[in-house]
Amino acid sequence: MTDIHKIFGPPGAGKTTYLLNVVDRELLAGTHPMQIGYFSFTRKAANEAKDRAVRKFPHLNEKIDFPFFRTLHSLAFRCLTVKADDILRPEHYKEFAEQAGIQLNLSNDSDDDFIKADNPILNEINLARIRGEDLRTHYNKCGLDIEWYHFEFVERTYRHYKTAKSLLDFTDLLELIVLEPDHLPRLEVLIVDEAQDLSRLQWMMVEALAKRAKRVFIAGDDDQAVFTWAGADVKSFLAFDGAITILEQSYRVPSLVHRLANSIVNRIKQRQPKTWKPRDFEGKVMTYMRFEDVYIDEGQWLILASTNYLLDPVYNHLKASGILFERSGVPSLSPQIAQSVVDWERLRKGLHIPYEAVKNLYRYVDTNLVQKGFKTFKSGDPDGSYSLADLKAHHGLLDSPVWHEALTKIADDKRDYLIALLRRGTRLSEPPRIKLSTIHGAKGGEADNVLLLMDLSPKFAKEYAIDADNIHRLFYVGVTRAKQALHLVMPKHIDKGFRL
Repeated sequence: MTDIHKIFGPPGAGKTTYLLNVVDRELLAGTHPMQIGYFSFTRKAANEAKDRAVRKFPHLNEKIDFPFFRTLHSLAFRCLTVKADDILRPEHYKEFAEQAGIQLNLSNDSDDDFIKADNPILNEINLARIRGEDLRTHYNKCGLDIEWYHFEFVERTYRHYKTAKSLLDFTDLLELIVLEPDHLPRLEVLIVDEAQDLSRLQWMMVEALAKRAKRVFIAGDDDQAVFTWAGADVKSFLAFDGAITILEQSYRVPSLVHRLANSIVNRIKQRQPKTWKPRDFEGKVMTYMRFEDVYIDEGQWLILASTNYLLDPVYNHLKASGILFERSGVPSLSPQIAQSVVDWERLRKGLHIPYEAVKNLYRYVDTNLVQKGFKTFKSGDPDGSYSLADLKAHHGLLDSPVWHEALTKIADDKRDYLIALLRRGTRLSEPPRIKLSTIHGAKGGEADNVLLLMDLSPKFAKEYAIDADNIHRLFYVGVTRAKQALHLVMPKHIDKGFRL
């Protein structure tokens, strides 16, 4: 009989810590790490679990002893003994796209090192597959503005192309392992993190793994299931049988934010009821009519919106105000440019900088300040460090004026932005204290101060009017990122915004 535990963890309650403690207990009790499966939605989370186990149990080998700390896609790849040459590569996607008459944007999936092909039609076809839906049924409700014959033609062309080439894609791996579950390992302990983000196809794989395991721990929070648009199947999480544990203490959310969060989450129709406590700190919840009225000159900030384009006015305002920030992980000022200014001023103060810093610096130095033959920094010792005197004596540097006269290869708009930053006293060597993100992109993140735009895109506004559960979950996640203060910016149009 399999012993199954379902762990529900509200925001900041330590779901992952709970699971990591399970790993520790199992290892201390003598369970071999090769008999423990730790599966998460992202490779990063699985690797962090493995790293912690190795730190606590240094006699274990990270590369040998933990074969089942990975994502479910990666597990399917391993268990099916699929080779890299069996997986669709960029040249295959391009060839298929020509046959189907569509355009594809290709990128590396950061979680599993697979190629991700982005196309509206192909995305919907894949969504039907991971949800286990009939293609025509999915087409009828997906709202894609394309005729059925074209939709079906792309799906048929894609399927036939893979068959003809004997190739597999990301989803094929899950479909195959679900059909052939005997390839899956028999584990003593099965651990699944971020369970609310799993698709129906992934749940079928988890169900097969659970039947072959002795102890099962599945953790997540159905109230934070914000990836249903990408196939996440929260109903399977709720329906999965097991003894329920609710982690009752949040170590992030202050009491005033907790009160607002509960008022939002209690509107969700189908959910696991939970009672949880905020941390012992009141915090603040404030409302504004305009985001420009929020004082953001101090502290750490997370600025959130339901959809990426809604962040555009904030982006433009911060740039115009000379404030350093990052958007979706991309800094508002190139780190290379910022570092060149920092390093130039360090040189002028008589300090040394390393080889790579000099190499980066010479990319931006005015042509007239460097002798012919030294326009790029190629000579010198890669392990050495260099002073201004060294560069003038041996590497062609002629003069050392202030940075904005020396680094003229920095584009004018970036130079103006740099000057505005420095006038504000911004320390370019420090990471930005302000981050812009969609709520989806910030899931799992937190900040002392959260500024949340309450506007909805037309698509979300339509969904909100028909079935509001997903929008309630989204804004529940948004408000619960705040550790100290939550700043709510009211929507420009009440009928196109989230209602408190």
